[in-house]
Amino acid sequence: MSNPFAELDSYSLGSDNSIPSEAIASLNTDGVVCLRNVFGPYWLATLERGIESALNGASTDLDIVKRDTDKGSFSFSSGAWAQVEEFRKVIFESHFADIGWSLLQSRRLTLFYDFLLIKQPFSSSAATPWHQDHSYYPLDGVDVINCWVALDDIPYESALRFQKGSHLEGQLYRAVDFENPNNAYRHAREHLPLIPGESEQGTILTTELKAGDMLAWKSYTVHSAPGNSLDQRRAAFSVNWLGDDVVFNGAASLETYRHESQVIGQRIACDKFPIVRE
Repeated sequence: MSNPFAELDSYSLGSDNSIPSEAIASLNTDGVVCLRNVFGPYWLATLERGIESALNGASTDLDIVKRDTDKGSFSFSSGAWAQVEEFRKVIFESHFADIGWSLLQSRRLTLFYDFLLIKQPFSSSAATPWHQDHSYYPLDGVDVINCWVALDDIPYESALRFQKGSHLEGQLYRAVDFENPNNAYRHAREHLPLIPGESEQGTILTTELKAGDMLAWKSYTVHSAPGNSLDQRRAAFSVNWLGDDVVFNGAASLETYRHESQVIGQRIACDKFPIVRE
């Protein structure tokens, strides 16, 4: 299948895993960038062992959803690094954090949370609706990125889609319910505007991925993904990183994004959200 949208910018790391300046420029301009072949067989195998552990009960925040209309299920896990040794190893011992640090260009880098998403074959209704990550966070600031690693080859049919430059105005949209976008999300801030429909969004960017490729996007970037209608798994492991300007704002949110030690107007760094680079 050819790309039905515009192709998003892709770059390779330097021999020392450095980020090309052009990649940082694309992230800042478009709100998203693709980095090719970030993780090789060793780290991909480590993540696969972590998936097995998470799905077998190690992750305390795991949901597995099977809809009647689908043959396959989809599952997601948040903040499992503290329980899953392999996820912790990838986050703290690989070059993952260095990439996030370079992309954010911050003095310090804080681990916010990891996220595992698996769409099994023929989970066609497991679509991810148009949304902004930041809509769900009790955070002020714009130095927030999601670094999303493909664990399988992902063709255009099931690839993520991004609204080019949608982060630039700093407009926060109302959070949507992932289970049923027609329902009100329980922590939605009702005063915020709804996400524009796809026909109103301007240029949509996407690209196909190989296992080990990484997408990185700003938390204000509007994006979505279709369900998986193919006969192959579609899995990814991502980490959300925080930079210098991020503080807690006290907005209602899931426990994943909060800690009892947080104080409004202050940085969120703590045992749950550790500083990993400074």
